Amino acid sequence: MKNHDHELGANIREFIFGIEDGIIGNLGVVVGLARAAAPNKIILLAGVATMFAQAISMGVGNYLSVQSEKEYFDVRKKERDYGKAYSRHKSLIYSTLVMAFSVIIGTAIPLSVFLVYESQAGIIPAIIVTLLGLFALGAIKTKYTFRHWLISGLEMMLVGGLAATVGFLIGTVFA
Repeated sequence: MKNHDHELGANIREFIFGIEDGIIGNLGVVVGLARAAAPNKIILLAGVATMFAQAISMGVGNYLSVQSEKEYFDVRKKERDYGKAYSRHKSLIYSTLVMAFSVIIGTAIPLSVFLVYESQAGIIPAIIVTLLGLFALGAIKTKYTFRHWLISGLEMMLVGGLAATVGFLIGTVFA
């Protein structure tokens, strides 16, 4: 279990980025459709399609970016400092899987509300569940960062909530 904790800790960027991107991106999709009074069948279909499209896109993007970074350090022979630590502690495949599965977890959070609520009735619960999910994500990351869980949770909730609010306001203009 220690090795798993080390691997996840080395991929904390992918873990946080994947969940945050998935949760905010899919919140925009499902709330936008709900504001347009789309039936739940359409909301769920779009949410699941977004889930897998984002997971594949972010996973592949992560694979290519980590591979590029490793190639950069290999070419320059800067195997000391960050380059050496990075190449030793970051598994390309594990990092990619962390990113993809984190996106799936994140996208599932706002989407899950529409398994219980119908269309427009799910908007406020989806926003609340998303904000709580962001808070939990910030609190969970303190296992690896050693910040205070409350501060980290509030920071994640406020920053993610700001992104969600901007998306919501833009969606309102077109609704």
